[in-house]
Parts: sequence; C-alpha cells; structure tokens
Amino acid sequence: MVDRISEILEQRHKPALLIGNGINQFNNYTSSSWAKLLGRLSSANGLKLSTLEMKEMSNTEFFDILDLAKSKDDRSNLQRQFCDLMSSWRPSDQHSRIVSWAQNHCLPIVTVNFDENLSRSVGAEYFVGERFTDWYPWSSYFSDRKIVDPKNSFAIWHAHGMMRYSRSIRLGLTHYMGAVQRARSWVYHGRESLRTLASREDGQWQGNKTWLDVLFFSPLMIFGFGFNKDESFLRWLFLERARLHKINPSWKVKTWFVDTPRTSSLHRKAFFEGLGMKYVAVADYNDIYENPAWLT
Repeated sequence: MVDRISEILEQRHKPALLIGNGINQFNNYTSSSWAKLLGRLSSANGLKLSTLEMKEMSNTEFFDILDLAKSKDDRSNLQRQFCDLMSSWRPSDQHSRIVSWAQNHCLPIVTVNFDENLSRSVGAEYFVGERFTDWYPWSSYFSDRKIVDPKNSFAIWHAHGMMRYSRSIRLGLTHYMGAVQRARSWVYHGRESLRTLASREDGQWQGNKTWLDVLFFSPLMIFGFGFNKDESFLRWLFLERARLHKINPSWKVKTWFVDTPRTSSLHRKAFFEGLGMKYVAVADYNDIYENPAWLT
C-alpha cells in the first residue's frame, strides 16, 4: 500500500494539522475515551441510561440531557467535572513526535481536544490572545514563542475550548450553537467579514488572529477525529469554508481527511469530497501515529 501519510507530510506545501481525541486513545484505548468519561459523568450525577439508550444519543445530546436531569438547586458545573476527569491524562510518544514535526516546520495545530497533552509533550508555553474571553479563548494558544501570523507559525489552538477554562468547553448542543452564533458574524456581517472579503479581496477579517484563520486558509490534514454528526460546529465551519472557496477559488487549499478501517467513514466519503477534501484511508492507526515521516 502506498504510504499516503508520508506523501502528504513530505510535500512542499506542508499542511497544518487538525487533531482529534484519537491521538490520546492510540495504544491507550480505555483511559482516554470520551464515551468512558461521559459514562463516569453520568454515574456521578445519578443519570442511569442503558447501553442502547446511550448509543442512540449523540455526545452533545447526552450532555444536554444530563444537564436537564439536574435538580434546579444543583449548581454543579458539568464542564468543570468533565475537565477534572481529564486531569490525570498525560502525553505519550505520539504526542511529542507529531507536535515536534509541526514545531520543526513552523506549522499550526488545531485540536478539538480540551486536554493539554499536545502542549505538554514539548513544554509549550501558554499565551493569552487579543480580546480574550474565557468563554471563547479563540485567540489564545500554546507555542514556543509569541506569534503574529497563525497560519505560518507553530502554535497549538483549542477549537472546542481548553480545560484550564471550564466555561470554554463545548460539550452540549447549546454550547455548539453558541460557538456558531459567535463565528457567524465574523463570516457574514460587516466590512471585515469573510463573505465581504471573498468578493472584495482586500483588508483583514475579524478572525485573523485566531485558530479560525488556520481552518479557513491553511492546507489541512485531519486525523484522530471522527467528524461525526454531532460535530455541528465544525461541520458548519467546513461548509462555510467550501462556500467561500466557491466564491473565491484563489482561497482554496488542499485538505485531507485520514481514516482507518476501525473508524471507517467510507459511507461519508461523498460528504468529505463535497467539502473539497480528499478522503485518505490507511490500514492501521500505526500508519498515522508511528509514521516515520513525522521524524523528517
């Protein structure tokens, strides 16, 4: 089989990385599982659901149902509880291998994970970005230095929030809709919106100092991320990205979605291709996380 990962990583215009929780689960399938964390959260809050009932819910639906099940006098913060359950997570070899590759090539990483395994793996420092809010710390990042251009600098960005700010964690559908509402004005409204700039082609947009600039304008390799139906926020962002590329083809960049037989999304290949992505299937997780190309 042709090593598609090395083909992607060794090309001239190397991609930024969009990384999901698969990197935490590699060689450690039980302790870093979202499903296991949600199950523990459910037990701790007295919500008893059967395996079948859990299976029928998306993760976002489950979290919102759990929140609704709390009594009105219960002021416990489910987001903080979820972060506390991740407090024992630590980076492994694959974290440092992959993050070091990005660092060596001055490339950004966007992760949907809340934990800090990626930044801890290389001792990256935390930087508070412009117009900071702990609800949406989208301009804050981890790096080895303060950066100016998110697209052409090494930094680790947390798209769904970071565990040090529990209010930033996107878990329920309500949280995702809040993120869409915040990003939508940047895409659609005003002279600095992406829609305006796609036609006018001058000026800077409002998100140019955030991880959204990487997502919209950098070549991307996506892995460790199921891109399932409950990922409403990122699905919407990638749909908008494809629409913007149609308005302004000069903005179009290569994107690869990497899949394995165990998590096969082959039946959704048409969806990825409709978004302008290349669907790449590899034989095993080792082909991703232990690929020698990360050492180049």
